Amino acid sequence: MLVLVGGTSLLPAVALLVLAPVLHRHDVGASPAYLLAGLLLGLPHGAVDHLVPAWLSARARPPAARLAVPLGYAALAGAALVVFRAAPAPALIGFLALSVAHFGAADEAFHAERDGRPVRQPVSGVLARGGPPVLVPLLLWPDAVDPLFAAVAPGVPELLTVEVRALAAVCLLAAVARTVLRDVRAGRRADAAEPVLLLGLFAAVPPALAIGVYFATWHSARHVARLLHGDPGNRADLAAGRLGPPLRRFARRAALPTGAAVTALAALTVAPGRPVDLLPATVAVLAALTVPHSALVAWMDRRARPRHPSNPRG
Repeated sequence: MLVLVGGTSLLPAVALLVLAPVLHRHDVGASPAYLLAGLLLGLPHGAVDHLVPAWLSARARPPAARLAVPLGYAALAGAALVVFRAAPAPALIGFLALSVAHFGAADEAFHAERDGRPVRQPVSGVLARGGPPVLVPLLLWPDAVDPLFAAVAPGVPELLTVEVRALAAVCLLAAVARTVLRDVRAGRRADAAEPVLLLGLFAAVPPALAIGVYFATWHSARHVARLLHGDPGNRADLAAGRLGPPLRRFARRAALPTGAAVTALAALTVAPGRPVDLLPATVAVLAALTVPHSALVAWMDRRARPRHPSNPRG
């Protein structure tokens, strides 16, 4: 299943890259609505995080311990939301850095789990895979990205000076070169092509559309695949090649937490007597949820072990 998802998650990115000239000709992809749609579609990928510790635990947990995970998760998300609302500029910069680390580490872990390798996340690999969705729009699309940054956190575009952007470009290109060379030497040529594909995607396609599609169909899809693979209740179905029951099980479990996140977003945007812009509110909620989500995924990656050493591509 991981092999299938890894391959199919590339298709929307490839399609957008091929269609880039048409998108530019017809001025498609610049609207923030594409970004918002992608963020909302990808929201359920973290909705069952509270179940992951029990899946990876070797022993049964008492009810109090099981309750501590969602309560701690909600408390950390709430604290992050308060910080974002109180100090949006530093919070946004931190969120961008966390997104690079989270996206890159997620891809490195996905490849390792798919191949049955121990999860290792070198800095160069994390930056090469997580940098393009965040840094390339910042570097090549400032006219489109800076107004969005300013809408979310006024003052941030001024912090991203020419020198800061140039340093980010040099570090990103060096990391991509190192990672491509590493994967080619290891015989993982398809994996080696991914950072190059991401560079092309985010360089050629308007960032609102590129980021929305990447988040929903690449990052989120791969994480959901890992969750389906890690849920002990899915082992018999996946071994028999049945994807329907695991997907329905995930949808049932993700429905309530996703609904809660959407409700929180709605509450922020329909405050009585004070209309709120949907984009900053969505980014604030997403940033708040990313903090505990990233922490839990990092913990999950440290616990990861090869599942099928005799069948590394399973």
